[in-house]
Amino acid sequence: MTLTGFYIQFKYLFFFFLVTILFNIKAANAQHLSDSLKVELETIEVNALRNTITDAEAPLSYSINRRNLEQINQEASLSLKSVGDKLPGLWINNRNNYAYGESMSIRGLGWRADYGIRGIQIILDDIPLTVADGQSMSNIIPRSFVRRAELIRGPASSYWGNSSGGVLYLSTTPNTGHGIHGRFRGLTGSYGLFKGEGELSISQEDYDINAYTSYFSTNGYRDYSSAELWRSGLNGKVKLTSRSRLEFQTATTYMPWAGQPSSLSNETASKNPTEARTSFIEAGSGKKMNQEQAGLSYILDTSAGLLDISGFGAHRDLNNPLPFGIITVNRWAGGLRTTLDKDLGWLRIQGGAETKLQFDDRVEYENIGENGQAVRGDATVDQLEQVIEHSLFVHATYPLGSFNIMGSLRYDRITFSTDSLSAEQVGKRSFQSLSPNIGIGYSPSRFTIYTNFNSSFQTPTTTELTNRPKEGNGYNPFLKPERTWGLEAGIRNLKNQAFTFDFALYRLWINDLIFPYQLKVDGATYYRNQGQTVHMGIEAAATYHIRGNLSIDLTANITKATFKQAQTLDSLSLKGKDIPGIPSFRLHSKIDWKPNPFQISLSYEYINSFPVNNENTAYNDHYGVVDLKFSARHLFSQTKRGLQPFININNLFNVRYNGSTALNNPGGRYYEPSPGRHWAAGLSFDF
Repeated sequence: MTLTGFYIQFKYLFFFFLVTILFNIKAANAQHLSDSLKVELETIEVNALRNTITDAEAPLSYSINRRNLEQINQEASLSLKSVGDKLPGLWINNRNNYAYGESMSIRGLGWRADYGIRGIQIILDDIPLTVADGQSMSNIIPRSFVRRAELIRGPASSYWGNSSGGVLYLSTTPNTGHGIHGRFRGLTGSYGLFKGEGELSISQEDYDINAYTSYFSTNGYRDYSSAELWRSGLNGKVKLTSRSRLEFQTATTYMPWAGQPSSLSNETASKNPTEARTSFIEAGSGKKMNQEQAGLSYILDTSAGLLDISGFGAHRDLNNPLPFGIITVNRWAGGLRTTLDKDLGWLRIQGGAETKLQFDDRVEYENIGENGQAVRGDATVDQLEQVIEHSLFVHATYPLGSFNIMGSLRYDRITFSTDSLSAEQVGKRSFQSLSPNIGIGYSPSRFTIYTNFNSSFQTPTTTELTNRPKEGNGYNPFLKPERTWGLEAGIRNLKNQAFTFDFALYRLWINDLIFPYQLKVDGATYYRNQGQTVHMGIEAAATYHIRGNLSIDLTANITKATFKQAQTLDSLSLKGKDIPGIPSFRLHSKIDWKPNPFQISLSYEYINSFPVNNENTAYNDHYGVVDLKFSARHLFSQTKRGLQPFININNLFNVRYNGSTALNNPGGRYYEPSPGRHWAAGLSFDF
């Protein structure tokens, strides 16, 4: 998209939201809303900030999506897209590839991830899924049990340290009230889909316990994309005294197998989208993994302030055969965080310290297998990797009438070390960073207007430091952290109104971009620092409750992301080129109609075309997809038990499109096709 096109789209989107805001003000002044038009929104503490500030006060771009029981029961929720579609700035691509998982970006940050998630901090039930080196382990997230998602859309290293270009905080805790509550659900669908789910919540005066479990299997839309996955979790809190409590969290996932079909050329993706790459099938490519994690927090209200001591530990065992090799990693990770919050009336302040640890036992082998069987050959990498992150931070909030000033500062030192070296590599790398953040908000009775200056940094991960054209043990001695500075301004209203909106403008400056590249088809991905990029954009979201049982949601994103200083391996300048993998325009709209006892949702997602390589010589075509969800809820008389059958029809009009891409893939194999019309249906029972 040209700069002129960017401003044209901005003009129309800005005009739309200006009109709707003025309409909202006029309606509010003309009459009081009737009870049927009111949307009761409680004051929410921003858990994603680990601070006591509320959502109404926070002077930064922040969004929240809460899912009630009826919504959970109505959606198959096989991907994180079901959680993230209503959050502006966040783009989650369902790759229909459980070996790689979803791709995720916030304001374009995270685009470079060849697999997994980079540059974004993810937290599940207070346990960071982003480990010390910046990798995020998202397989463990139970998609269909997430009740609340919070999103900080700008850089946030002052709160979470390394790899915090944005923050996605997820909670599985249901808001069911006192007593015993449970839910069981079974569903089936296209491509051999089967899933069973169960959860149980016990809430008493002195304790809360929540547990969930699920089993999932599929043959996959594409050839060689079958998967099997178990997930379980347990969390809760126990009141110790009138001034103290314990909070605990555990989760586990086991994936005995997920096939890896890889990406396709444009011609193959168009003519035979279900095809898998022959080289990946022959090599037995895929993933086997298991992960377990647990956390414990002690909260004590003292005369000096609110003390919070939190610790967590995680273990992950990975076996990942690919055509160029077999990667095995046995990871142990953990952390300890201590904070003290003090409310002085005129100033709220939090200080603390955090340590994260990561130990990876990495062994990489040649893959000499054939006929669909991965066979280990000689070891190409065999080393123990250690990452230690130490940090000190302080956050402060100063309320001044209708104004609110918030600032934070964090210092991080991260050390990578390994026990084994080759002659040409180093065994230790240390990075340090100072991350500031300051925001000013103005909150009259109905709106919050804010501006915020923020920052983040992202070190290379252990994989990125290890992968080099000259193979062997040790780390790349030249790769440096990536640094992002951001400026944003916005307006939102989130208080008991039939019409709510969120509108933000931002600009990001990224220096020392960590740049992925490959030297041969089906080869390993390597990394180097490469110049500067600039992202600027507009985010807008609105919800309008037309009447008690009818509502409309709209989320729109306009993005202009370009290279400022960068070049290809053969020294071709990329200055002025669009960054691949970032569409210039995205729109998600949804209509919910709830004529009792039915619930009907119709959604439409539009993604503009975007380049899939740095040179902008190949593009993924634009697409628009319509999804339909239908359910009916039956409550048994004089009981709290209910039945809710449902059916989801995705891609209702059978559009042929590529929902995800493998950027800069040699041989032009950029495209990961998405399924045509497909369905899922099931039945929930809750009590």
